[in-house]
Amino acid sequence: MSLPLSGVKIVEACQMVSGPLATMMLAEQGAEVVKIEMADGVGDRFRYIAPIHQGMSAAFGSTNRLKRSVVLDIKDPRGLAAAKDLIATADVFVQNFRPGAAERMGLGPDQLAQVNPDLIYVSISGFGDSGPDADQMVYDFVIQARTGMAALQKGPDGQPQLIRNIAIDKATSLTVAQAVTAALFQRQRGEGAPHVRVNMLDVGLWFFWPDGMSADTFLDDVPDQGHFADTYEVRATKDGHMALMANGNRTWPRLCAALNPAWASDPRFATYEDRAANSAALSEEVSVALAALTTEEALASLRANDLPGAAVTPLDQVHLDPQAAHNGSLVEVEWSAGGRVRQVLPVASFADQPKPAVGEPPAYGQHTVEVLTELGRSSDEIEAMAADGVLGPRADGHR
Repeated sequence: MSLPLSGVKIVEACQMVSGPLATMMLAEQGAEVVKIEMADGVGDRFRYIAPIHQGMSAAFGSTNRLKRSVVLDIKDPRGLAAAKDLIATADVFVQNFRPGAAERMGLGPDQLAQVNPDLIYVSISGFGDSGPDADQMVYDFVIQARTGMAALQKGPDGQPQLIRNIAIDKATSLTVAQAVTAALFQRQRGEGAPHVRVNMLDVGLWFFWPDGMSADTFLDDVPDQGHFADTYEVRATKDGHMALMANGNRTWPRLCAALNPAWASDPRFATYEDRAANSAALSEEVSVALAALTTEEALASLRANDLPGAAVTPLDQVHLDPQAAHNGSLVEVEWSAGGRVRQVLPVASFADQPKPAVGEPPAYGQHTVEVLTELGRSSDEIEAMAADGVLGPRADGHR
């Protein structure tokens, strides 16, 4: 049995995270992905994010597996023609240039529709195609700040903080991957090939809103009932740290039994509404109770009362998680560049099919000659393009 997206071809002209991670997810589900990179000798800037070993960035490798890399100078007519010929063979084209840049290159949706009317065109942007901020450079942290996420993610001193991973970039990639499969389904129904637009601001608002902006949902005058985030934190034990939250009506009696039976008769915590209104006091009580226990003692008490909780795992021990080992979540493989690496297997499984191998990321321009040959370019044409710098910097460093 083939993977769900077997036979689907995607051409990507993306850098950093939102586009590349989306297309890698689609490759993990069977799609063929060809990555077009700039002929500046650099390509995707994510190739240069540390740590780097044997010329391979861990971050780039983890977002670009299972792809082929083609280097083309789109400013040269031969490079643009090759890109268009490649895209003419594709089902999907994904780009994350700033608004208007693709059109200036000759790779806008209307321009590509002339060579491939059935092409699903995907535009990823920071703020959208138009508006007061559409031309601004956008990274993940910009959206964390703009959407209120940093304001909610405050430290003990009350100062706003960023979530220390690229949550919005990754949420955008998930959104793009889902939108691509929806667009493929729409096209299969005979309703044409849609132009899919995804911007990071909208993704950030959508991603953060259900819990982070719950206090801004009701527009009537609603009394303050506390915030979900007030009890959503890491707490210290005698010998480490752990995460715990269980103040719902079903779990509250069990939490009292596990940590402090006196809470059951405390009027501040009698109902869920009371606990929400007094969330800061409850959070302090839970922290005091956990500080008197070792992590293992606390976890044992939680398990005995069927409550959720987990020790905070140091980064260098995550790969030792026994459940992850049981699930087969992580694998160790050999990459041509990077040596022995540890990677996460594709998340989704389909029926009884084994998950596909993680594969490896491409070197810069690794498949340029191969792909151009598939497009019908002769060896003489390819050599001439290479000599003129259309396929990347020449050996003498000139373009």
